[in-house]
Amino acid sequence: MNHPVSKRILQPLAVLIICSFIIHGCKTNEKQAPPPPALKVMEIKGTRVPAYLEMVGQAAGIPTVEIRARVSGYLQAWSFTEGSIIQKGQSLFSIETDSYTNTLKFNEADVENKTASWEKAKLDVARLKPLLATNAISQNDYDKAVTTELQCRAAVASSKANLDQAKLNLSYCSMSSPITGYIGACNVRPGNLVGQGESTLLATVSAIDPIYVNFQINENDYLRIMQFFDLHKAEFRDRKDALKILLTLSDKSQYKYPGKIDFIDREINSQTGTLAMRAEVPNPDGLIKPGTFTKVVMVLNEQDNGILIPQGATTMVQGKNFAFVVNTDNKVNRVPVILGRNIGPNVVVNGGLKISDRILLEGFQKFQEGMIVKPVISTDSIVVGQTPGR
Repeated sequence: MNHPVSKRILQPLAVLIICSFIIHGCKTNEKQAPPPPALKVMEIKGTRVPAYLEMVGQAAGIPTVEIRARVSGYLQAWSFTEGSIIQKGQSLFSIETDSYTNTLKFNEADVENKTASWEKAKLDVARLKPLLATNAISQNDYDKAVTTELQCRAAVASSKANLDQAKLNLSYCSMSSPITGYIGACNVRPGNLVGQGESTLLATVSAIDPIYVNFQINENDYLRIMQFFDLHKAEFRDRKDALKILLTLSDKSQYKYPGKIDFIDREINSQTGTLAMRAEVPNPDGLIKPGTFTKVVMVLNEQDNGILIPQGATTMVQGKNFAFVVNTDNKVNRVPVILGRNIGPNVVVNGGLKISDRILLEGFQKFQEGMIVKPVISTDSIVVGQTPGR
């Protein structure tokens, strides 16, 4: 027998239990929001940044000498490896010598013949002079003897000049290098006639140590250099010694030998507005060849509190550079930045960021405006020496 009071109590209790199960099930099915991603962040600090000028330069071998055939004849041989470094005085080419040897012998005999005639003429003058004093001969006969002696002396001088030229021509048959440097390709092969009516170009040699680098600077950079000179004029005896020149090669590596200014032109080119300059750089290994294009870095001084960030901390969108700044609420905002020169793996920021800003170093692919991150502060510090690229 069911008691009516028990039913009134049990029914609401059952409803309450069922509702509690439903509510509990709903809570367990709810998706919990994911935590913000932990991303590497760097706080920008002021850094001493080297101030310098960058120009494009081209190496030149000074001097550069053309090896040419100065006499005509058939090229017999050449004794060097094309494209190698040759030494001063090293034998390079030889031309057949037979005809020049014969000419030399002929001129040697001619000098002996003319010298003998001159000796006889001098004896005649010496013999006739006492006779002239006693009127044993006429003045005309004596004058003829003196004239003959003068003509013979001139003939000896002319013959000796021909002999010297013959020796010179014979020496031209053997060609050696006047300098130490790189030699290019051989333009004429053995067996070909050279020097016939022209001084045939056989090869070219360029000095390599030191190597010279020509470059141009604009008027604004020229004024910056003059200001630098004024600030440091007490430190240097010569303006050319005040500027250290560094080279960056085509593979972005820093050339290990610094150079110095060797030449500053007297005037600014009115058509280009640039001033020609030249640097002298040691090149003992011959690494830099004439004609090589390099980046010329002219170090002036260092800038305090410069801003450098890793090159990978920026991205380019529609031709503009951006960095990702994390504010005090750990929200990420993309801000445009003005980038300057690269210094090793870092880049100078000329605008858009300030000291104490925090920027993202990773996670750009997941970026959404206003997203919240969990900053993981990088402990790496950016330190730049005065030498760019190091």
